[in-house]
Amino acid sequence: MRFLKIEENTHPQATKSEKDARVERKGREVHVYMTSARSHFAPDNIEGVRVGDTVLWHVTNLEQDWDVPHGFAVLGAHNSELLIMPGETRTLRWEPTAAGVYPFYCTDFCSALHQEMQGYIRVSPAGSATELGWSLGN
Repeated sequence: MRFLKIEENTHPQATKSEKDARVERKGREVHVYMTSARSHFAPDNIEGVRVGDTVLWHVTNLEQDWDVPHGFAVLGAHNSELLIMPGETRTLRWEPTAAGVYPFYCTDFCSALHQEMQGYIRVSPAGSATELGWSLGN
């Protein structure tokens, strides 16, 4: 047996517990500090991103068992997807070009509830006053 300790993750954008998941705006960049664990992402519902923003998804796989990787993709990303090994954090850059609701989802079969591992990000038009917000399963 081999376990990967989350406390050994030294990635500067690591989110080491679900309670620390968050979304932050820094000018025209939106940073999503996300966790993945068998059968969900946190956060899984995001709004307030605008056309013209750059979204940086920092996804940390909270699994500790070596054989439970998670994938991550968002509709419209032109740079493919992430494969995040247990205990690891990876970052995907995404630049939405049109307003709308975009799904994100796990791309690597991880459990019987794999198809439940998804969420949505709502992109507003450029210049919109929609505030940045996020939730967990609500």
